[in-house]
Amino acid sequence: MKRVSIVGHFGGSETFTDGQTVKTKTLYQELSKKTKSIYIVDTFYKNKNPMKLIFQIFVSLLTSKNIIILLSGNGMKVFFPIYSFCAKYLKKNIYHDVIGGNLVGYIDNNPKFLTYLNHFKYNFVETNQMKDTLITKGVTNVLVIPNFRIMEPISLKEVAQNRAVYEFCTFSRVTKEKGILDAIDAIEAFNAKHSNKKCTLDIYGSISSDFQDELTKKLSETSAAIQYKGEVPSSKATNVISKYYGLLFPTYWEGEGSAGTIIESFFAGVPVIATDWKHNSEMITHFQNGVIYPTEEISSLLDGVEWLVDNEKNMLSLKENCIATSRYYMPDIHIEKICQLLE
Repeated sequence: MKRVSIVGHFGGSETFTDGQTVKTKTLYQELSKKTKSIYIVDTFYKNKNPMKLIFQIFVSLLTSKNIIILLSGNGMKVFFPIYSFCAKYLKKNIYHDVIGGNLVGYIDNNPKFLTYLNHFKYNFVETNQMKDTLITKGVTNVLVIPNFRIMEPISLKEVAQNRAVYEFCTFSRVTKEKGILDAIDAIEAFNAKHSNKKCTLDIYGSISSDFQDELTKKLSETSAAIQYKGEVPSSKATNVISKYYGLLFPTYWEGEGSAGTIIESFFAGVPVIATDWKHNSEMITHFQNGVIYPTEEISSLLDGVEWLVDNEKNMLSLKENCIATSRYYMPDIHIEKICQLLE
């Protein structure tokens, strides 16, 4: 395989737990098993050290025929024109590994993006829904490569029955758009409604600076059943999530793609209760490895929590289905596909 460059947010020497950085580093780690000839262009330096980033871009263009780019919305505006030019005039093979699920929105707001995308060799998207939508927009070179993880599914043990406390968690960026307040309200409402059963909620993730004050105020007004537990690296996600009865994902974030928190929960053998938002319903099979709402049967997050608690006797089957689903998100087959595409 010829030398490959990966352009994305590696985070410099700092630690980041966001989905973009995790996806970028995961691709690098897995592709490194197939070839040692990989050059990193770290978009972290766009504001921190622009000259260093320019130097890295220059070196990658001199030394790499194949360039994989993983970009945020802001990154697309900066780098799409550059790499579109490289594809068209310098005959570089540009592979765009899409971050998140809002690329169609970016095309609507930036019509030139359609031209840029079609100059690339391939655009890797995370779900079939994304692929179909982009094709209808006129993108001609779309392939599905899921948001895979370097993880092993947990080994299922006997599931406890008739528990006194049902422990739930959220495991995402802590923002209003991720539905954190909705998750808190649902657990508080469950506990107020049921005197013989109790739920708890542990919140994990990096708190957005513009949400910090609102979250602090909310937590001061809630019971001890709700706790913020800090950040956990993706490498430890399955061990942490596996201790919980269920994971709540009431997101309504516009940029949601194939959500890493759902994937990590599957590897942990923990069913997910999620909004019918963006690509969640393609990932979660209703009543099989989780719950989607609103639906005809489940109108709210509280309904979803109650359904999962009431179906404790079926929890082993739900967990087995989660583990079975997780195998689709293991990297080997998808990395092999990428390697076959690289020229």
